[in-house]
Amino acid sequence: MTATIKTMRLSYADILSPNQLMEGDLINVDNDIVSVISIVEDAAGDNYTITYRNDFDEEEEKTYHYEEKINLYVFVEENE
Repeated sequence: MTATIKTMRLSYADILSPNQLMEGDLINVDNDIVSVISIVEDAAGDNYTITYRNDFDEEEEKTYHYEEKINLYVFVEENE
């Protein structure tokens, strides 16, 4: 049996509004790709507070207005 190492690359997938995001999504925040931990909508539905994990394994928050757009990324397997 042979062992195979698969190469994955991060690729731009879509542009979403905050209400379309899901926990675990990879998004661009201040030119860093981070993983979404949670999304909390305010009572009026105008603002969303997104908690995410950065490269240093720290949790941070950023608030988005419902009309803002966020870049979504996914890992894609590269064929060799």
